Amino acid sequence: LQEQYPDDKFEAILRRPAPRAIPEWRMKCLDCPGKLYNSGPGDTLQNYEVHLRNRQHRLRVNARLTQAPAS
Repeated sequence: LQEQYPDDKFEAILRRPAPRAIPEWRMKCLDCPGKLYNSGPGDTLQNYEVHLRNRQHRLRVNARLTQAPAS
């Protein structure tokens, strides 16, 4: 996903709801505070890709990029 969305900031978080439960991967958007997304359907990242295309998310990414000093 980072290759498709190079300007977006996100990280994968492994969640284990109970000691013997199957671990779940979640995606955390660093541009949209407080947003965690489950993977799915199956082991895909389709839910998170919908978020990456979301208008509000795109506005936040663009605002961060325009405020960042050029280096």
